[in-house]
Order: sequence, then C-alpha cells, then structure tokens
Amino acid sequence: MLRRSLIGAALAATGAAATPRSGTSDPTLLFDVRNYGAHGDGKTLDTRALQAAIDACSQSGGGYVVFPKGQYLSGTITLKDGVTLYLSPNATLLGSQDVRDYPAKSFPARDLDVGGFEIWALVYAEGGRNIGIEGPGTINGNGKPFPPKKPTRNPDLSTGARPRLLFFKGCEQVSLRDVTLRDAGCWTAHLALSRRIVIEGISIHSDFFVNQDGIVLDSCENAAVSNCFASTYDDAIVIKASFPEPCRNIAITNCVLTTRCAAIKFGTQSLGGFKNISISNCCCYECPLGGVKFLTVDGGDLEDVTVSNLAMSNVSAPITFVRGNRAQDFGFKNAEHPRPIGKLRRVTISGIRATVSSQDHAWTRSETMNGNTILIAGIPGNPVEGIVLDNIHVTFPGGGTLEHATRHIVPERENAYPENTMYGLLPAYGIYLRHVVSATLNNIRFDLASPDLRPAIIGEDVQDLELSGFKASGSGSEPLIRLRATRGALIQHCRTLGHVEDFLRVEGESSSDIALLANDLRLVRRAWLKGEGFSGPIAETGNLMSS
Repeated sequence: MLRRSLIGAALAATGAAATPRSGTSDPTLLFDVRNYGAHGDGKTLDTRALQAAIDACSQSGGGYVVFPKGQYLSGTITLKDGVTLYLSPNATLLGSQDVRDYPAKSFPARDLDVGGFEIWALVYAEGGRNIGIEGPGTINGNGKPFPPKKPTRNPDLSTGARPRLLFFKGCEQVSLRDVTLRDAGCWTAHLALSRRIVIEGISIHSDFFVNQDGIVLDSCENAAVSNCFASTYDDAIVIKASFPEPCRNIAITNCVLTTRCAAIKFGTQSLGGFKNISISNCCCYECPLGGVKFLTVDGGDLEDVTVSNLAMSNVSAPITFVRGNRAQDFGFKNAEHPRPIGKLRRVTISGIRATVSSQDHAWTRSETMNGNTILIAGIPGNPVEGIVLDNIHVTFPGGGTLEHATRHIVPERENAYPENTMYGLLPAYGIYLRHVVSATLNNIRFDLASPDLRPAIIGEDVQDLELSGFKASGSGSEPLIRLRATRGALIQHCRTLGHVEDFLRVEGESSSDIALLANDLRLVRRAWLKGEGFSGPIAETGNLMSS
C-alpha cells in the first residue's frame, strides 16, 4: 500500500513520471512510457517504446514503468529485474491482433508440450527477480482473433499461436496487484516454476474461448492469492504441475469466481504433484464443470491440502477427487516422471455450502445431472486415501430414476482425461466413493429440490469409512446408503430427512465389519438389508426405530 501511495503522490504532484536517471536504485523512481516514445493512441504500435522504458528502468536499478491515461497497443514486452509496470486509471495495455507481434518463446525438450514447445504472451518474463504489475488500469489481450484452431502447417494458424496475457517462468518475488486483466487470447495469468508470488485484488474477465483459464500457478511455490475476482471461460484458478517440480506452499483466500468450467482445479497436468496448499473463504457461482477438483493423473502426488468456508451457487459437482494414470502420454516429451501413478491423500474439506444446478450443461457434452455427484475415485490398487469432509451442506436438483439408481457397472477409465463427468450419470445423487481408504464424512446434509430415486451415498471398494452426523433425503425402493466391497464402516448419529424404505444395504462377498451406532431411524422401515453376495453380520446398537 505504501508503494502505491508513493506512486499516486508523485503522479499527482508532477502530472507525469520522473525523467529516468541512470545509476540509481531508488525503488520509487518512475519511468513514464511517453518519455520513450509511446503514443498511447490505441493505433500506433508502442512495443519498442514500452520495452525501452522497461530496459531503462531495470538498468537503473529498478522502479516503476508508468502507463499514464491512454491505450498502448503492443506485441510482446519482456519484464526485467526490478521492474513493476504501473497502469494508471484509464490506462490500458492493449494487445496487438497480429500474431507476428508475438515472437514464440521456445522451451527445452523436458518441458510441457504446449503449442509445440512454444509460448506466446503479451507480457513475458523468464528468470526475472522482483517484478510485478500494479495499478487500477487494464491489460486487454484483445484476443478474439486467436480462437482455437486445428493444427496446420502454418504455425501462425495452429492451435498454439494464441497469446497468453501474462506468462512468467522461473521468476522470483512476483507481484500482481489491483489490475484488471481482460480478453486473453489463451490463458490469462500463467506463472510457471516461480517462487514468492503475491496476487492480490486483481480482476479477470476472459470468457469467450476455451483454454482461457484465469490464474494458473504451475509448479510454483510460496504463493498467496487473495481478494481476486475472475470470470472465465475455462477454469478460474488452476493449480497445476506441468514440470517435475511440485506446486507447493500455496494459499488462496477471499476470491469470487465464476466460469463455464471449474472454479478451482488441481491439474490436469500433475507431473510434479501438489503439496501443502490451503484454500479458504471463496464464493463460486455458475460453474457448470464443478466447484473444487483434485486431479492427479501424471505421476505426481497430491497431498496435505485444506479447503474451508466455500459458498457455491449453481455449480455441478461441488467436490471432485480423481486419481488416475494417463500412461505418461499426454503432452509430455522426455520428461522425468516421479512414478507411474501419483498418490492422492490427506485432504480435508470443511464448511461447504453448495447449490447444484439443475440446468442442462449440454455444451460440456454431458446430459442433465451428469457430473453433479460428489466424486471420490481412485483406481484399482491405487486408492484415494485420508479424505475428510466435514460440515458440508449441499442441495441437489434431484431427478434420478430407478434405472439410474440400479446401475452397477461404472467403467474405470483410469487413462482418460479426468473430469467430474467422466463416468457418466452416477448411481448415487450425493457422494460416490470408489477405491478409497480412510474416508471420514462428518456432519453432512443433502437436500433435494425434487425427488431422486438414487441412493444418497454409494461406496465401492472402500476401506475404513466413518460416516457421522449424516442427514439426507431419499425416496423410492433404493436404500439411502449402499455399500459394496466395503471393509470397516462405522455409521453413527445419522438420520433421514423424510420416510425411507431402507437405510443401508450392504453387498459383495468382501464386505465386512459394518456397524450402525446410535442412528435416528424412526422414519425408516428397515435399518439394513443384505444384498447380492453379502452374508456377514452387521453390528448395531443404540439405533432409534419406529415402534
């Protein structure tokens, strides 16, 4: 705040930025881009003038490159050490609509293959130290001429020739504050292999093409994202690991997010994995591909994550976990993989209030209700481990039929692109768990906007399941809870929100050690029944039943 106050005071006092002085390291030194020949008329290409101001600022020991009121048309500009771009009120850095103004940046063979090992960007930095972008102005990528296209022999017309708004790689001490980022040709703010990052108070409006993610932290560490707004076509905030290095020590808080895809997503690229990450106090709305998604499919571990206090309105699945194996063949060239299948474990989610949309999200190539269920899915022999869901209240739209409820064959699809829609319409309306070890579900409530004949919870190949304080609506002949191949399940202090035929059905020869303790089952005709293949005991004590 002090730095921004100094800039504002200097501009108010002088009406223009200071003339550059050589041989100084004064961090408050202001470099006015107009002093380097920038026109700011929105028509003249100002790339060279803007780059000259950046170079002079860096060579003088660092400071602020100031954009006064105006529209500064530009191709790629490169940030240098010690330089912060300051966009004044009514100042816009405007991206050129000519792809020739964006020289391709090439990457070594070990890196992620995005657009043929090449990146295009309006603002670019590689290996920069103490760099940033601040101010109440706007960076407008002007990106509508760069839609996704099929690859061709002409690189200017290929899928890859879509400029990101910002791309910083291998940088340290990066700040993005207060600016508005608009209309990117591709991803909006992509930071890769960078450290000590602060993103605060920015606004993102980029929602007319696919691949327009908002904030992308890619194999980064020590990053804080706060008080941001994002409206995007693709995922709003993405934590990914396209490189062998993990994305770790990340805090995201106090953000408002809306998107045609998912609000907050781990993956899809997950080569290096994800460690020690906290997400809190966010509002998400109109997110037809989900709320928070945890996806590890490229060999990296996803572990030690907390999520708390999220409000979601008109989303599909509020929470999704997918552990998969894409057989190391998706977009990588000669990259070192830590292991064939990464772990997904030790994730705690608490304080979620969500309303699931009843709209048909046909544009996602999925039928109505497809992908609305909370999904926790490992793969055979490689379970999701140590998941805690606490204080979760979700209202689902309903509409599931008996045919949906009795679906028993759900494909594994471990090599597929991971999505909450990847398994089709699931046989549970609330939570579907498969290949899971140690799941604690506490104080969870599911309401239905209209009847749904599917069970509220289905568990398949689950070990060590604790369900406590669960409340849900149910209807029809299917039980509220269905367990198959489940070993070690304690269900306690639960009750139904209305009359239900059966509370629990247990299936499968391998199911064992199932217990019901102190549940309120007065609106249930039968506490439990044994299904196909199960003949073992079900322990129960202290349950309330109607007389």
